[in-house]
Parts: sequence; C-alpha cells; structure tokens
Amino acid sequence: MVANPARRPLRSPHHPFRQLSPSPEHRTPSWQKRLSRLSIYGDFWPRLLSRAVRLTPWFLEPLLLALYSVLFYLACGPARRALLHNLHVLFPADSAPTRHARAFRVIWNFACTLTDAAHIRANHDIIDWEIDGLNHLNTLSQIPSGAVILTAHMGNYDLAAPLFAARLQRKLHLVRAPERHQESQAYASTQRDHMNSDWCVIHYNEPGNMLAVKLTSLLRENQIVAIQGDRILFDVAATTLPFSPQHDWHLPSGPFVLGLVSRAPLVPLFITRSGWRRYRVTAHPPYHWPKGRLDKATALRDAERWWSHRLSQTVRQHWHQWFVFEPAFTPTAAPPP
Repeated sequence: MVANPARRPLRSPHHPFRQLSPSPEHRTPSWQKRLSRLSIYGDFWPRLLSRAVRLTPWFLEPLLLALYSVLFYLACGPARRALLHNLHVLFPADSAPTRHARAFRVIWNFACTLTDAAHIRANHDIIDWEIDGLNHLNTLSQIPSGAVILTAHMGNYDLAAPLFAARLQRKLHLVRAPERHQESQAYASTQRDHMNSDWCVIHYNEPGNMLAVKLTSLLRENQIVAIQGDRILFDVAATTLPFSPQHDWHLPSGPFVLGLVSRAPLVPLFITRSGWRRYRVTAHPPYHWPKGRLDKATALRDAERWWSHRLSQTVRQHWHQWFVFEPAFTPTAAPPP
C-alpha cells in the first residue's frame, strides 16, 4: 500500500523534529527584504549615520540633526504616540502642544546620542565626561563579590562602558536586547566588536542562548553585569509595580532574580546627556540583600520596589532623555470588591 502523503510528517532526515524549510513560493521576496531595510528598525539608517559622521562638517551637524529629528518625528507614528502616552502620565496637566514639544525634545536627544555613538565608533575623541557620585562608583570597584549595575535607556551606555571598565579595573559584562531586524543586528554586532576587550564584553539576550545561567555564573565569579532595567522587549519576563495612584508600569524582573540567586548587590547607575557632546555618569548607593535566610518572594518584591522608586525619580527628573518608545504605563487595576 502507498502511504497517504497528506499524513506524512514534515521532518528533515537529519533531525527527527526539525521541519523542512519553506518552499520557495512562501519565502519573502528579495525586493521586500530590501525594502524592509529602509524601515525605522532597518540597517540602512545606522549605516548612513556612520558615513555621515565621517563626511559632515562640524558646523552642519546640528542643522542636519534638527532636520532628521523633524522627519523621524513625523514619520514614526507608533513611537510618537507611545512617547505622547508616556509623557501624558508624567505630566498630566500639559496641553497637547506642550506634550508634542516635550516628545520632540526626546527625539532630538536620542538623535544626538546616536550621533555621538557613531563618532566614537569612528574613533573621534570628542566626548567629555562628568561623574556624579564618585564615592559610590569607587565603592563598586571595591565590592568583593559580583555586582549588578542597573541602568536605564538614557544617554548611551555603549559610550560609557569603556569608561566604567577602565575606572573599575574589573571585567564588565553588558547585556543588550538584539535588534529587531536580522541585518540590523549583524551590523550592530560588527560595530560594537571594538568594545569587546579583556575588560568589557557584550552579551545579547537572544532566545534560547541560556543567558541567565551564564550571567549567574559570572556573578558568582565576582564579575560585574550591567543590565537596563526599565524596558520590556520581546519575551522578557516583567513585573508590574505602581508608578502613581492612577498608573502602574512594567519593569523587567530578570535583574532582580539574578541578584537574588547570586546575592550580588544592585548598583543604580545612569548616563545622561548634559550638553553638546558632554555626558554625566550618576552613581547611587547600592542595594544589599538582607543576610540570612530569605523569603524569596518578599525579598524580590522589596528589591523591585526599591528600584522602581529610584528609577521613577530619575525618569521624572530626566524625562527628556528617557528613550522608551513603547507605552510604559497602564491604568491601575481597580481592587476587587
């Protein structure tokens, strides 16, 4: 008898559970792939920026930054609406024109930090640094155990990572989310390869790479891990915390689980843009886990609330540099009757 082909499993002969690749008629057309590279998350724009910083005269750079900030503000509807939503929660009394002006200021600062990062990758020594909370930064270098640096999407911690590593004289592991497009991720990885050194290593939180296990091992080896703790992307585990009486916000829970498992202190550290090609590193006192046996759920919640309070203070103060382009807040759920 001949088997029914409709019931034959689609498996590769090399692996019992690997499905065959899609047929050519179902593959994405090449023209569509090329067009996707022009999207806001495509690799065309960072490549163009890398060339522009090498060719543009310094006196034209502010003008071009303003022009492209206007274009992107008008063209990127989802990001603009998310910014307006977040600013409405931060400043509920603002009028619509004021809120749009604030949102454009965020876009302008974001464009400046991207341009400064491109200059650094082009080996242009143009950035000036200020350090606020130097005693806390020095304490971080003296902590005998591993430590988790908690930061936010402000400034550009790609720029500050070599400074941290040189200052601390300890190995620093940066955790980043991958880019949304494959071509963008490949290009970003190539551009950031120069940051990998004996003192600074970049890890991408990609699905299936068991990064949490690796980071826990690094912390137990008394190394330092830097994680951004203010934005939920892809399938990152989240926790919901109160931001105001009317709104909650969602923050990643991974950094606190890492800290609890390894008992590594949590160190808040923020990078903000303080002027033209000038940045400030602000370090705060670390959070130390209670000693002895812990109720894990209570200890985890206490650490999350501590970070939420510290982060909300920073976001309210430096709202114009908080580069979160997704809705960060949801209305507070009504308590059950």
